[in-house]
Amino acid sequence: MPRLPPGWNAPKSAPCTHARLARERGRLIKGSLRLPPKGAPLITFQHYLEQWALLSLEKRDRLLSLVGDHQYELNLDAGTIRINEFEFPMQVIGTESDNTLTWLWAWAEEQTEIPEGLLDASLQLRQWGMSQGLAEFTTPSIDLVRIDGSAIAMISAQVCKASCSFRDAYEGGAVHLLLFGRAIDSQPSFDRARLVQRLADVSSRYDLNHRGTLLSYLRLKGLSPLEQDGVISCELESGERLNAEFDAAGGLTMINGAAFIP
Repeated sequence: MPRLPPGWNAPKSAPCTHARLARERGRLIKGSLRLPPKGAPLITFQHYLEQWALLSLEKRDRLLSLVGDHQYELNLDAGTIRINEFEFPMQVIGTESDNTLTWLWAWAEEQTEIPEGLLDASLQLRQWGMSQGLAEFTTPSIDLVRIDGSAIAMISAQVCKASCSFRDAYEGGAVHLLLFGRAIDSQPSFDRARLVQRLADVSSRYDLNHRGTLLSYLRLKGLSPLEQDGVISCELESGERLNAEFDAAGGLTMINGAAFIP
């Protein structure tokens, strides 16, 4: 069983039951979920990361904008996390191990201390992974050398329509959560400087196509970007104008006349 961080003190006098979880696992094993049609093109993990990375990073920034410098406390019984004066419902999706360099999905842990009500999102993600043919969401344990927990959490936040993902590091690893709260959702979207910074951050960490990553964000935000001669332009929600220039391979070269350095 993955080691849980300090504060995850599920009461031993009230062990959680796993009847619903067992039923769900049985339903999955029996193949009642719809798989992609035979011969249909499979969309890859990389595609979803490229499509949703900036949206998920924007959600994380909204949380930071709301809470600033913070301390937090997890309450398994209530299924909540308290960050400063704010309290949010949470879901547990999985854990990272620094020792084995693996990700373990919360739905795959047979002897967990996590109450079954906090596993709903992880089960939903497994169902979604089966429907999309994504082994990364249906394989119990994943090699972190290939895909890290933050990338999994970014996709998960979008699939589950969470307000943001949250990584709680502890000695020997980390647990990844999804948080839900209108106070987070109501925070402002990226301004141009923050958008450029987060695009640089995610580009330095993952092998993503700059043009596809930025264009996906702008379109999903409903910002109606215009493309002409290798330049994408639009007005952001902040009211600022964005002009992004790309090379033939989709690499970002200039933002509003300034060189882009990932």
